[in-house]
Amino acid sequence: LEYILRNLQVEQLLVVGQLTDQCVESAVRDAADLGFFVTVVDDACAANSADCHQKGMHGMKGFSRRLTTDQCLQEISVYDEGNGKGEMIPALPAAKHIEQQSTSDVDTADHSIIILKPSQYTRDKDNGYETALLRSLRAAGVKFIRFTTVDAHNTIRCKAVPIDFLIKKRISHPMTSPTSIAEVCFAGLPSTMDVPKAPNLTASNVLTLEPDLSSLQILPYAPKTAMVMCTAHDQLTQDLSPLCTRGLLERVLQTARDEIGIEFCIGAEIEFMLYRLNKDGGVQPVDNSTFANSTPLNDQEDFISSVYDQLQQQDIPVELIHAESAPGQLEVVLSYSDNVLRLADNVLFTKETIINVATHHGMRAVFLPKTSLSAAGNGLHLHFSFKDVGSSQNAFSDSSRPTGISRRGESFIEGILDHLSSLLSFSLPTVNSYRRVGAGCWTGSSLNWSTEDKEVPLRVCVDLNTRKATNVEYKLADATANIYLVLAMILSAGMEGLKCGKVLRPMASADNAASASLPQSLNESLDCLKHDNFLLSILGSELCTAYMAVREFEANAETSLDEEVAAALGK
Repeated sequence: LEYILRNLQVEQLLVVGQLTDQCVESAVRDAADLGFFVTVVDDACAANSADCHQKGMHGMKGFSRRLTTDQCLQEISVYDEGNGKGEMIPALPAAKHIEQQSTSDVDTADHSIIILKPSQYTRDKDNGYETALLRSLRAAGVKFIRFTTVDAHNTIRCKAVPIDFLIKKRISHPMTSPTSIAEVCFAGLPSTMDVPKAPNLTASNVLTLEPDLSSLQILPYAPKTAMVMCTAHDQLTQDLSPLCTRGLLERVLQTARDEIGIEFCIGAEIEFMLYRLNKDGGVQPVDNSTFANSTPLNDQEDFISSVYDQLQQQDIPVELIHAESAPGQLEVVLSYSDNVLRLADNVLFTKETIINVATHHGMRAVFLPKTSLSAAGNGLHLHFSFKDVGSSQNAFSDSSRPTGISRRGESFIEGILDHLSSLLSFSLPTVNSYRRVGAGCWTGSSLNWSTEDKEVPLRVCVDLNTRKATNVEYKLADATANIYLVLAMILSAGMEGLKCGKVLRPMASADNAASASLPQSLNESLDCLKHDNFLLSILGSELCTAYMAVREFEANAETSLDEEVAAALGK
């Protein structure tokens, strides 16, 4: 309104009608704050009672002047005469000039107004809640909101917008399209440079960021900042961009509900290593412990406690923390969740929290798949099951069957196995990723599955109490993967298995040890993806072209393990 009024060169506002202490009073105060000269017409009030009228007039005191109808009309007539118009504005419908009109000039139309009945009244429940949220954040000491997205190659991209700027926009939805990022940044840039490598993307177009307010978190390690995850949209049509990986995951989950009638449940195990500067300026792991050793839990108790407290402040449930096999290595297990999108967000928030808490404690947290050829690497193990929409029962499990897995659960696993060679281009998306996998590495290196066998890529997990199969663990993933993209592609592969009713191959055993091998490099997995028409259709042509081009560039880049580790440690 201010924008329109300023363009019309309006300087004074005349307020007539229901002069109450609610929205009218707020409008008067806001207008006065913006520099408008406001006049309230005291005897032209349609308030329900004298008490409401007096409350409204009292609240407007100091923000407006108070005149009668006659005073206003007299003032307007003087203004018109001074501007050469020489006309008097009529005071009321009963003014003499109307009575003297001929019948042929009389407007006989019915101009009466009938207000809605109470039963017809509705309110836009979303109207104003964003402003209320922003004011609450400001009262909590938050100054900025980071509008955040993750590009296809797992780079977190965000822009911080001051809360005061958003509040002063004075619109019902101040967080709608608050900022934008060039389209090429969503899939066309390698993780190590801002040089476009995708032939189909340029900086000539931008995508707006639309926040998902359910993901908003005040960052404990940066308490003057809140962060919210966003989807990317066309700036003209507001359609979801095909380059948006978070939006892709949402579309996959919606398809599972609508077409197959299931909802997924997912858990995540996040591995990382802690490094500390030594006296001579070098960097080394904080310890030389082994798997499930108590030493890291004792030595790093302050760090672990800080990480846990800050995750709790963000409502991120933690199931387990323990030492892993490599020097300085820890694992944080996030609780199983049927809110898959929230789980994906939590993986990102957890990594950011670990990195920043480690820095605060004088350490560096590293999530690289491999930091040393002589030690174990870091993985991101993902656990999957599903249930029927509206049901709380695990539809993956069936204790009456020999495998302990339902027929649908078996079809889900087989769907993943059918596409596993191609899926590695998303779950193991870097050259370094393939240094972590192989025989004896507890990751699996051949195309098979089994129950409670840590040497297979798909491991069916059994509940410690009921001894029933509960979920399948996907082990060939690490933290260099875009969590939204890898979940979308794995779930799509499993859904195809479900929809086609695929029959699960026999589990790995000594009798059928000759399983097909999996790709041993990023280039090999990308070649498999090029021939996987199903996964390419899920990815979409635009995202596929950009993703393949950038990953092939990275696969052929000359980067040593030492250089990667040095970059991760900030050396």
